[in-house]
Amino acid sequence: MPTLEQTLAEYEIDLLRIIANRWDVDLPRDHKRAVSALSKAMLDREKAESVWERLSDEQRGALQVLLASAEHKMPTGTFKRLAGEVRPMGADRLVREKPHLAPISVAEALYYLGLIAYGGGQAFVYVPSDLAPLLPTNKTGYDLSAAAQRSEPLPSVPEPQNIRPADTSLVDDLTTFLVGCYIEDVPLVDESLSDEMRMALEPFFIGKVDAARVALMVNLALDMGIAALEEGKIKPVPAKARSWLDVPRPAQVRALAESWQSSRRFNELLHVPTLRVERTGTWQNDPLLARQAILNYLELVPPSDWWSVDDLIETIHEEEPDFMRPDGDYESWYIRDARTNKYLRGFEHWHAVDGALLRFILNVPMHLLGLLDIAESGKFCRLTPYGRALVGSGEWPPSVPNAPNEGKPITVDADGTCRALRATNRYERFQLARFTNWIGGVSSVEGYRYLITPESVARAKRQGVRIEQIITFLQRVTDNGVPQTVVQQLQTWAAAEAQTATLEQLWVLRVPSKALLDDLFELPKVRRYLGARLGDQAVAVRADQREALLKALRENNLHVDVAQ
Repeated sequence: MPTLEQTLAEYEIDLLRIIANRWDVDLPRDHKRAVSALSKAMLDREKAESVWERLSDEQRGALQVLLASAEHKMPTGTFKRLAGEVRPMGADRLVREKPHLAPISVAEALYYLGLIAYGGGQAFVYVPSDLAPLLPTNKTGYDLSAAAQRSEPLPSVPEPQNIRPADTSLVDDLTTFLVGCYIEDVPLVDESLSDEMRMALEPFFIGKVDAARVALMVNLALDMGIAALEEGKIKPVPAKARSWLDVPRPAQVRALAESWQSSRRFNELLHVPTLRVERTGTWQNDPLLARQAILNYLELVPPSDWWSVDDLIETIHEEEPDFMRPDGDYESWYIRDARTNKYLRGFEHWHAVDGALLRFILNVPMHLLGLLDIAESGKFCRLTPYGRALVGSGEWPPSVPNAPNEGKPITVDADGTCRALRATNRYERFQLARFTNWIGGVSSVEGYRYLITPESVARAKRQGVRIEQIITFLQRVTDNGVPQTVVQQLQTWAAAEAQTATLEQLWVLRVPSKALLDDLFELPKVRRYLGARLGDQAVAVRADQREALLKALRENNLHVDVAQ
């Protein structure tokens, strides 16, 4: 922060005289000498203590809050709510109205004493760096303890009506989504999916396909690295996808919750239904700040009982209103009321913008992630075991691989119909969907139904899945319960394939180690051009994809020698 002399050097001589008069200092006429004389006098410890003792308790209290802030500075908007405003005045008005004799606020009184100043184009208020240590902050009759302490824990409320328990269907629908991205080309549109794509997914999802839920799911998949973009299309990343799909549900929920906690890709402010956010490029909110505020204040709620959302939001409003605006700026964000289309600027719209965002975070992502039960249209909430673990008031539910509600086997009927329950291992369901066609809808009770067809098996074959692998997989996940008719049909198709010969021109990519080839298969932009592996250090490449593969390899800093 600027020193006192640097600060005073920016003032007109009339303002310097007002400050000097309050400090009982005679100033020379020359501006530079006046600055030096006033600075020297104000940095006298005894004079500084004398001025401090003449302050009112309210003035000392506001100044002490400012002094306790990092670098002794605070956003102007925040300090204005604490201590009021300082009226802008030119030299003539300053001499004529003499505002120092009847200041309209605590801030104005401190300003004309030279104890506070404005910097950064009026963006923040500060105490000059060499003046701050001289002020005897230990000598104050103002009780700051109440301001420094957090509120009392929020009270619990009686059990409300119309309870909507949280569930973990996001795990199931994300599994389904990854399958869809594996089989089809699913483009990323505005950090989510197009409306048409969302509606196409609806028959296959347990939960709703509203925009916020789908955007949350898509962005968490990308954040966790279980999916990646390939030329604008969302594709699963095999190894990372398996690491999430192949663990018990509690571990999957935890991974989603912790990814959401640190995600900057998913921005709740853009999905609050009562707001219309204009992304002009001149401002950007940080979604982590709002989530961190929510999680911090959830430490105040009853860990196992219901509590009022209004009470929590009002507590944040009173104690930390600038939770997502560190600079205290309530004027330059382009946010409209979705109903009236009017801009919502100024602190008076805090509840319509900042409060609405807090309410949305509680009722949408935290509920969808299985962290909060909600009731009476979101007026009341209760932490689930997952929610208590995330805020640090409980342990994460254990991930037991062979728990009664996990690992239910897939069943196969004689006609090739396959059934997988929600409790079926998600990785096994993902694998099943690769070589089957989905039939019917989906039910949280009856689960998912698939049908093995020649077309679905041919599709899997094009993706490198052999019929022998399909039979082995089905025998394993059904505990050897595959009807013989299904096995025979698959073997018949395999025999028919064996009678078909294909002659095509291929290139062979050779690498110096198996580890490098494994790494290439993990790179989405490279993997799409690789064919069948030819041992540990070679892979087939179609002739029409050679140039695209070369480009992708070079983009990943891999030098390639092309043998002609």
